[in-house]
Amino acid sequence: MAGVWTEVPEDAELAEIKAAFANSFGRRWEGVVVGTEREVLFRFWEAYVGVVDLKPHPELNVARLREEDPTVPVVGVLLG
Repeated sequence: MAGVWTEVPEDAELAEIKAAFANSFGRRWEGVVVGTEREVLFRFWEAYVGVVDLKPHPELNVARLREEDPTVPVVGVLLG
């Protein structure tokens, strides 16, 4: 993990989000966040997580987590 930004302002304009994102991660928002609806959906994001590398876990996935314990919260994540 490269970093976590949870102090995302609730009613911020996109320009404020972009500036704070760059300040938090040292990278421009436009160069990292992807997706056709990114400039609409940003208002619903409560945190940003900087990830250096993702690796699959052969024994565990979201479906299996839900099977084994339906009380475990599963967070919706948009990867960019």
